[in-house]
Amino acid sequence: MPARRPLPLPSAPALTLNRSEWLYAACDGPMAQLNQAYILRFDDPVTADEVRAACRRLISAYPRLRGVMEATPRRFQLRILPEDAQLEDLFNLAFRVEHIDLDDLAAVRRWHELSLNDPMAMQRGLGVRMQFVPHPTRPAMIWNVHHLLADGRSMVMCVEALMKLLNGQAIADVPVDNPSMLPAVLPARWWQIPAKLLAAHRAQKAEQRERARYEIVRLPSKRSARYLSTGVQHHELGCLSKDLSKAAKARGGSGNSMLMAAMGTALLEMAGNRPGTAALVRVSVDLRRYFPEGTAPTMGNYVATLDILLPQEVPDTERVRWIDTRMREGMERFTQRTMILPLLPYEWLGGIRTHDYSRLIMRAKRLDALPHLSCHTTNIGSADAFNPPGARVRLSELYPTVSGVAPLMVFVSVNGRQVMVCSHQRDEYEDRDMQALITGAQSVLNRWMAAQPVPEPSSAPA
Repeated sequence: MPARRPLPLPSAPALTLNRSEWLYAACDGPMAQLNQAYILRFDDPVTADEVRAACRRLISAYPRLRGVMEATPRRFQLRILPEDAQLEDLFNLAFRVEHIDLDDLAAVRRWHELSLNDPMAMQRGLGVRMQFVPHPTRPAMIWNVHHLLADGRSMVMCVEALMKLLNGQAIADVPVDNPSMLPAVLPARWWQIPAKLLAAHRAQKAEQRERARYEIVRLPSKRSARYLSTGVQHHELGCLSKDLSKAAKARGGSGNSMLMAAMGTALLEMAGNRPGTAALVRVSVDLRRYFPEGTAPTMGNYVATLDILLPQEVPDTERVRWIDTRMREGMERFTQRTMILPLLPYEWLGGIRTHDYSRLIMRAKRLDALPHLSCHTTNIGSADAFNPPGARVRLSELYPTVSGVAPLMVFVSVNGRQVMVCSHQRDEYEDRDMQALITGAQSVLNRWMAAQPVPEPSSAPA
């Protein structure tokens, strides 16, 4: 009988998960779809072979896209798979050529929803899906990455790199970065930590006192002890992005602030504009800008959040300015390192076993102990910005979405027009209530932009 010989230990890099990734690992089982699914529509013909080759190069250049969860005695780490025959087999499973009617807006939305709800086997890999649909003139694909591998900024980098590759341009290999967020949270000198902790504690207490004065408005919730599927809605807001920015500036803010204020105002109006109510709008913050100069990481999860309160008592004409001011104040807290609370304690959650972390999350969901948020927003910018100079194959449309606990709106400019892609957990929220929120936000924007010319609607997404 031949002797049994153990295999050598893996030599490929292994990364410790950071605080966001511990959370995603704990949520992966109960939610099963922590995906970021982006629809890309091209305005020039491109073949399945060209897209396949570009995606394969991207997997090689960005090692985190080859990451799989590997069990350790207490929790998981991220093992980067080597370039070998096994990776080729996994890539063949992850890349698919599909056939849907891209001119049927309902079919496109359903395709998007199915992709967002497609569970990924993160302990086997790959945590990436690439779904290409041929078309004589305007083909499309979905670039879908599990949140444990990448944040929104990383997704933007991937789309930019993919457009370069489809246009025959080279991309550089991206190093594997240290996953820790601590350099963006801690002050430059250790002896500054006590003062920053004290300032953060005072700011946190002031926030708690302010929020305690209000009832946070939300969509009607069915309450559930389990997560189910995530619904997706596409909506064109019927205005040019430049007109939105112009109207927002007249109201004392940016286009992003105006969109956030419109969502908050719509929720307040759905709740009857009752005194003593407020909308709590969460916005994503890229921590890379707060790393010491020259040390910011590239690919991974380096996002925090900022919660902005919009009380009903703020006059309608002042809400854009209010949101913009609160946004700037929050960003300044990141700069001054007074967001050390609660970000520093979150780092300690890695000491909890993934199983126990998941159990705590689900218990909090059952007890209604998770934070009450009105909605969560993030802004991708303009789809035009993803096209390299002199591009033959151009990205004409981009519809990004991601799973979240609260109703989540991703804002993007498509062909100069403002679009939002919305997602919601169906165990908590009905599709009709989400559609009512979208309609309400559209009504608010129409009111605020009444002085601006509204262009004729184009063929909007489903």
